[in-house]
Amino acid sequence: MTATTSLTVALALVAFAALYGARAWGPERLRLKDRTGAVAESVGLLTLFVLSRTFVGWAGVPVLLWVAAVALAAVGAAGAVLRWGSVPGWRPRRRAWFRVLRLGGAALACGTVLVLGAAAF
Repeated sequence: MTATTSLTVALALVAFAALYGARAWGPERLRLKDRTGAVAESVGLLTLFVLSRTFVGWAGVPVLLWVAAVALAAVGAAGAVLRWGSVPGWRPRRRAWFRVLRLGGAALACGTVLVLGAAAF
């Protein structure tokens, strides 16, 4: 990857980690609505970390971006853990089958990336 591409991916990682933190601690309309969504977003962010660790040349990117992304993800995870007991396990919706299908596909994709990322180390 070029330095510009690496910097762009690193900034995107920081942005997604900040969004994760905002969804864990933010106002009611932005907040995580159920435990299933919290787990899905946590695994998705973990997958982004694995992808960025694997494919970004971090030598050309300021270390502060990696530290900021990890700190924001930790703040978000702390918020999700503290709110765990107050959110329902599954938010009832009209199209529950579509959500199950979407979560299953995302879990399969994230699992594949995590396994391939672990094999790359």
